[in-house]
Amino acid sequence: MHYTSSFLSLLLTIIMLLTAVLPSQADNFTADVGAGMLVISKSDNLWGRGKSSITSLGDSPQSQTVVMAIPALLLRYRQDSLKNTWFAGATEEDYGRVAIGVKHDLEKGAVEAALFYSFMGSEWEDPYTLNRNSTSVQNFGLRAGWEKITGSPFSVHYTVSAKLVNNDLSGERYSALKRDGTKHRLGITYTLKLTETLTLTPSLAFEREIAEGAANRYSSPIGAVSLVWRLQDLTWINRVSGAYAFHDSVNPVFGKTLKEPGYSATSLVLWKNPFDFKKYWLTAGTVYGQTIPNITFFEKRSNYFFLLGGYSF
Repeated sequence: MHYTSSFLSLLLTIIMLLTAVLPSQADNFTADVGAGMLVISKSDNLWGRGKSSITSLGDSPQSQTVVMAIPALLLRYRQDSLKNTWFAGATEEDYGRVAIGVKHDLEKGAVEAALFYSFMGSEWEDPYTLNRNSTSVQNFGLRAGWEKITGSPFSVHYTVSAKLVNNDLSGERYSALKRDGTKHRLGITYTLKLTETLTLTPSLAFEREIAEGAANRYSSPIGAVSLVWRLQDLTWINRVSGAYAFHDSVNPVFGKTLKEPGYSATSLVLWKNPFDFKKYWLTAGTVYGQTIPNITFFEKRSNYFFLLGGYSF
């Protein structure tokens, strides 16, 4: 709980700083407010919203579908005199979590930093049993980035997050399976403008999970490419990625060291002023992902679909 209290203190500190630096008359305040739905269809033996009862640890995970309503809120304050944009809510980088941070415009490029917290964490107390109970998972951290470094097409981003499992029974049984820990991710992107409407962005990243349990620690190289099409009020984003996670130690339940190659594909559309309704917006997207590990129990297949609509103030 030490990490949680420290994080909440940091949040409070940033809110106080936000209030302190605001002048009596705001330079510019904007907000996006909306709501929508999220449909998750997922086969994952570690997911706390999946099938609670299974017949064997040697079988592939069963599929489970969950439908939920989701709010959308993003507040922005532009401070022109300092070239700062303060923000709070769910940005394009923070779906499924909330963030509070600031983006500072440089003469060439921009730097950004934000704290984030996820409300959607849920895993099994002990996933390696046939009848399982879910437990909450806290996930929070810091992300920072430097966009268009010195005016170049390169950008770099770093994210560190902490994970706290409320009731980790599998970690109590086997110390090698403890799940609390931190995750670090460093990535670099190169943005190439193909035409006035098309942008291609390849990226490389490296992710390191430092869990308390050695079997849950891993290193993973990641490669991805994004293609973005923009025309007036329409933006269409497509992305494919691949990763290969190498775990550090033998999983004591299966007697093997886990290896997880996987891939994902994303397609998202954002439509501003739909049907000429000024200041309204619609967004919809789908994300498909799959891992093909050397241990059947850890197979994962997921399909997310979301539809959101709202108004910009």
